[in-house]
Amino acid sequence: QHVVAYSPQCTHLGCAYHWDDRQKYFICPCHTSAFSIEGKVLAGPAPRPLDRYVTRVDSGKLLIGSQIERG
Repeated sequence: QHVVAYSPQCTHLGCAYHWDDRQKYFICPCHTSAFSIEGKVLAGPAPRPLDRYVTRVDSGKLLIGSQIERG
């Protein structure tokens, strides 16, 4: 089982983005950067994909590390 946990900050200027259920992508309200569910940039000005936390599932529990993998 693979679970992904993205950093809650846009890679452009660090604004908090949200999921747009109608469009089916993450959108940053500050400068309209858009990201796929895989964290890939769909529209700029974000310079790179979303950063991810290191995760693992252990005994049915999701563990989210403090280390971030840069997108």
